[in-house]
This record gives sequence, structure tokens and C-alpha cells, in this order.
Amino acid sequence: MLLVSTEQCKSGIFHMQPNKRDTKLDGYRIRAFENISPRACFDKCIRRPRCHSYNYNRQILRCELNYQPTYLSPNDFLNEVGFNYVEVNHNRGDHMYDTCLENPCKFGEICEETKDGGVFCVKEQEEIDGDDCTNLKKINPKYESGIYTTYPSKTEEGFRVFCNMMNGGWTVIQRRIDGRVNFNRNWVEYENGFGDLQNEFWLGNKYINILTSKGSFILRVELVQSNGMTYYAEYSTFVVSDASFNYALTVYGYSGNAGNYMSHNNGRYFSTYDRDNDNYGSVNCAASFNGWWHGTCSNSFLNDDFSDGLQWGSNYFQTSQMMIQRTM
Repeated sequence: MLLVSTEQCKSGIFHMQPNKRDTKLDGYRIRAFENISPRACFDKCIRRPRCHSYNYNRQILRCELNYQPTYLSPNDFLNEVGFNYVEVNHNRGDHMYDTCLENPCKFGEICEETKDGGVFCVKEQEEIDGDDCTNLKKINPKYESGIYTTYPSKTEEGFRVFCNMMNGGWTVIQRRIDGRVNFNRNWVEYENGFGDLQNEFWLGNKYINILTSKGSFILRVELVQSNGMTYYAEYSTFVVSDASFNYALTVYGYSGNAGNYMSHNNGRYFSTYDRDNDNYGSVNCAASFNGWWHGTCSNSFLNDDFSDGLQWGSNYFQTSQMMIQRTM
């Protein structure tokens, strides 16, 4: 570890002229920090190669780091009193501002300062990420499939997801492979998510809502039969509403070879055995087939008990994976 004195890390007179006042860049956030000084916010940004700019509010001491848009448009900015927008790239390499310029970190790591004035290294992909797997792949095409922490614009702390980085980057929202995880869960469990991101899981309705609430997404369902035959269904539009609308589903625009067996679910509320939101009178479809967007039940039952098989139309499958990709 390279030790840097507190005086050395705080040397120089710090004054940054905002590029825009009472304005913030929206939709390109890496992550946010609360209760930090203007200098600390600047340092957080300049020590990260991916950080192009930051939004800072002196009244509430809030710092929002941004990655660089491919094309910066006036529509990317919001008028918000108290926030200043600052770009940092022209300060890189200046010892007065880039206080950890001589850090010992390897490529792909970030220099962070300890309270005693020393520095340590954090792997970039573990500490800081984009708002979904598609944008992550755009930020760094070398990223491989695995677990990442995403920071969508509606969250402060972010949440962990499994990214399938093939073909542009997909955020996986459901996976069934061997039945080790029980999918007969209540409303709160389906809302918050359950299982193991490396194996079987449901990401959580509130997180699927957060991911799909801004921008446009496609859904891809991948299915494998016991004989190894593979099928897929893609939907060009996929949105899950928030809790006040019972996580209602919007899904349409089918293509694929598996059959259009989610058309019945379009516009349906999510149901669980303890929250019956289906359209089947006194019948609670989720009590028999587990949590799903049931109407008069469904033509797809990918969250059903594994022993019953994963049904899609009239066919049964051994594994399933549902994943979403941002299109804009």
C-alpha cells in the first residue's frame, strides 16, 4: 500500500466552476453518495476512469457520479434547483486536483482514500456499476457473465443481479434448473426476490419494476427440454408496474419458436397464494401454480412446482430462464 499524507491528498485550493447551475445530468448515473463534501465528490469522480461528470447539491450534500453518454443531448439534463453539474476530464493528470494520481492500483481498479490518509484499491466492477446489464456491457464490452451490482436511477444503494453478457447484455429475472429452490412463496417474497443468483431465483417484482420503469425493454424466455432441445420466445415490449398496480404486466410483440404463450398474461396483475389478483372468480390460480401474472390462470407456468414440470403452452421443459435487455 502506498501511503499518502492527509496534507498531500488535500493540497491545493479547491474551487470548481460548474458547467451548469441548478441542473443535473439524468439517466447516466454510476452511483450516488450522501453527506460528503464538494471536494470528496470531485475525488470520487476523478479517481474512477469511467466517471465523466458529477451532480452535486451543496444544500443536501448529495453527490451523483455519471458515466459519459455516447451523445450528450440537452434532453439529458434536468432543471433542478440546488444541483450543479461538473465535468472532470480536463482535470485528469493534474496533481493539484487528481490527488491519487500516483496510486499503486492495477488496471480496472479504483484508488480510495482511508481516514488516515492512505490509499487502497477496489475492483471497479465490484464497487461501481451501471443501471442494468445492457448498459454495463456498453460501458465495458469486456465484462463477462456473472453477478454485478446495478444502480438504477430510483435506487441509492443498488442491488445485485446476474448478467448474461451474451449478445449485448441481459439482466436475468428468473431461472429454473433443478428444483432446489421452492417457488411456492408469498407476496412479500415474490416482491423482494428469493433464491441464489448463481442458480435458481426470482429477482423480485419491485426490482423488475425499477429496472423496466425507465427506458424500453425486451423480454427473452429460454426453455430447454429434457432431450436438450432448445426453444425461445422474445417480446419486444416488457414492463412491470409498481406495487400500487399489483406489479401488472405489459408484454407483447412476440417472436421465436416456443409459441406465444404469454399473450394471456398481458395486462394481468401479479398473484400469489396469499394475494389473489387473478380474474378467475373464487379460484386462486397461484395457490395451484405459484406466483405469476395469472388471468383465468395462464398458458405459461414457469414458476410452478418443479416436480410438475415447467409448462409453456402444451409442452413441458426442464429448465427456464427469463431475461430482459434495454433497447433505449
